[in-house]
Parts: sequence; C-alpha cells; structure tokens
Amino acid sequence: MADAGRELVVVGAGVSGLRVALNALDRGQKVTLVEGRSEVGGLTSTQTLESPEGPVEVDRFYHVIMESDATVRALLDDLGLGGRVIFTSAPAELVSDGQQYPASSIVQMAMLPALKLADRLRIGFSGAASLALPLRLADTMTSASLLRRLAGKSAYKNFWGPILRAKLGTQADQVSATLIVSTFRRLIQARLKGAGDRFGVLPRGYAPIVSAMRARVEARGGEFRTGTAVTNVRSEGTGEATTVTVTLEDGSELTADQVVLTTPGPVTTKLVPQLTPRERAQLTSSPYLGVVCGVYLLDTPPNDSYITYLTDDVGLTGVIGMHALLGPRYTGGGYLVYLPHYCASDDPWFDEDDDVLADRLFAAMQECFPHYTGRVLARAVNKARYVVPLPLPKADPPLPFVTSVPGVVVVSTAQNRTGTLNVEGSLSMADEASAAMAGAHDPSNTNK
Repeated sequence: MADAGRELVVVGAGVSGLRVALNALDRGQKVTLVEGRSEVGGLTSTQTLESPEGPVEVDRFYHVIMESDATVRALLDDLGLGGRVIFTSAPAELVSDGQQYPASSIVQMAMLPALKLADRLRIGFSGAASLALPLRLADTMTSASLLRRLAGKSAYKNFWGPILRAKLGTQADQVSATLIVSTFRRLIQARLKGAGDRFGVLPRGYAPIVSAMRARVEARGGEFRTGTAVTNVRSEGTGEATTVTVTLEDGSELTADQVVLTTPGPVTTKLVPQLTPRERAQLTSSPYLGVVCGVYLLDTPPNDSYITYLTDDVGLTGVIGMHALLGPRYTGGGYLVYLPHYCASDDPWFDEDDDVLADRLFAAMQECFPHYTGRVLARAVNKARYVVPLPLPKADPPLPFVTSVPGVVVVSTAQNRTGTLNVEGSLSMADEASAAMAGAHDPSNTNK
C-alpha cells in the first residue's frame, strides 16, 4: 500500500470525518480524529430527553434515510444495522391561515383552494420545464426567479415559495436555479431506479450508526481526541518530506503526513492561513444556511404528517413530525416533533437564550395550529451556524479536495453545491476525497 504507515489527522468527527478515517485505515494509515465537542457525530450527534418513561435518545437535528440512499444503506448493512431501519410512508400537509391541506404529492398540493385552475396548470408546466432546463442556464438565475417566471406570481406565493422556504428559510430568494433543477432530477432518477417514497429511521436516531463507526475506527487502531478544538494547521516541506502540524486549544500539537479538515468553509479558512486567496474565496464566497432547531416530546401530536409546509411567515420554517415515522413507543410515550428555523449564519437567533427560543418556536407552531392544546413533555434547542452553503448564480467551482498546501486536504460542506445536506451526500463526498488523497500519493499516478 502506497499510504501504509503514513500518519493522518482528521479534524472533525462527523460522518464525513469518520468515513475518511475508516477509508484511510483500510489503506494502512495511522489515524487520529480530533473533535471539539465531547461526543462524535457532528450534525448527526444525538441527545437525551427526559420523557415520563425515562431517558430517550434522539437526533439533535432531524434525519431520515431514503430508499434510494445506496451509500447509507450499504454502510448500514456493513455495520450490521440494516435490519433495524424502520421504513414508513407518511403524509405531508400544508398549513395556510390556520387551515390544513393534504400535500403528500404535487397533485395534492396543486389542488389547494388558494390556487386557480390556471395556477395549477402552470405549476405542472413549471415542474416539467425546470426538469428540461440545462444546468448551464440554471446557473445564471435564482430558483425563485425561475419559478416565478414559469409559474406566475400567484402560484409561486401559494405553492413554490413555501416549498423553497421549507428547505432554505430566510435565504430562499438567493439560491441558484441549479438547486431546483438538480432536486427535480434526483427525484425522477430515484423513481426510475425503483426507489419508493418511504422514509427510514432508526430508534435512537443516528446514535447506533455513529457508535458503530467509532468502534470500528478504534478496533482498527484509530484514536480519538474529543473535547478539544483545533486552533491552527501549518504545513512545512514538500512531497514525502511534508510535515503538517495541528495545534490544539490547550497548546499541544499533533504532527502528521496529512491532515483532513471536515470543518465548514469559514472555519477552515481560519485554521489554515496558508490557503491561497482563491482557495479561501472558494470556501467562503457562498453564504451559509444555518438552523436553530427546537426538539420537542409532546403528549399529543399537532397532526399526523411527517412534513408540514407553512405559507404563513411565523418565524418557523416548517413542522417536522418525526412521530409519524417513529411512534411514541420508541420515544418514551411522547410524540417527537422538530421545529426548525433556517436562517443566515449570522442571524441574531444564534445569540438568544435557548429557553426563549424554545418558547418562541412552540408558540409559532401553535399559531399554525390554533386548535392544538397539547403539552410539552420535554424540549431542547440545538443550533448550527454552518449547515450548508447556498449555491449562488455564476458561482466559482468548488475547492478541490487536495489543496495547494502540501499535506492538507479539505472535505467541507463548502464543496457541496447542491444547496441541501444529507448523510448520503456526505459519505459520497468523503469517498471522493479519499480517492483523491490516495491518487495524490500513488507513485504510479502521473496526473498529480
């Protein structure tokens, strides 16, 4: 093995970092993962809520597994967890002015009373036209401008607008039309491959997956340094003589032949001052979408839907009824609901008290469901300033994984130009980066 014996430090122990570490261990490298939090998992980490029946472990941020997620499902099978996934078909709703309407399909959503017949026809036309739009043209406009042009103002306000806001929050108007075109095409491709429309979940969320990945890293000789943040990454030398030094917040240092950073773009640029101006711009030029997410165990659910789209601007992006996929017998007798507020990474919400935010999010949900009288059994608020960068029209190409800094590899959300983030994409990106790393150190590779 060309990489046998080479030392690697992975900064960030989310699913991307864990995947990169396992790939490197397979190549014979010595691996240390450094994670600033006390636990591993990143955006897929879990937390414990106190239910009336005792402690309940749930995801901090909601996640589902699609039947078309081939990489995730292969990993689950490899870890011996594939049989534990619960796949369920669940309805969706759209709430407008306190009224609930079925929204499980394009056809149902297009039948909303607020839409005129002409609007419904234009919705169908806009979807078909978006599918046919070449990506090079989609990259020249925003999703909002494309859909307004194709569907008209009325259909956009009552149909496409809420859908975009459910995914992108307050920054929905900025995103390139590449997002909507790529999303439509992924859905069609999933259908053509025979994948259904069911959602998969695991009891205890992603905890079993992350725990199994960590155990496998440790079983293969990998090490973890948790609860300590990285403050600087510095490279010296070139080629086989390269040494990369990772400085931790306690002043200690780790040295390696290679370092992989899985941190968000703005964080990565601060940690690696040796990156070129162009590389720094590639990591930071697109604004990041962040999220403040309330997690609630309720004594009764607000509705039976997994996703509830909202047309009213109440400071709430949507209602995610995880209880529709994971019944109360898995969550201590309570009904698990997530209330996300997607926003810019510098939004003032990130600096507010968690209890204040929990009250605000729940009050927003009650405004959408004016007849709801349920009680909160347990709650928590989680914040992530950097979830995914928004693809902007005419944006620069993403940063290559292998950077100009010797020994420094970046596997960042900033390289995700789809506008959506999921575990399937994170694992695939980690595999692509691992292949690029292996190629960069393969003596037979003449395309370095």
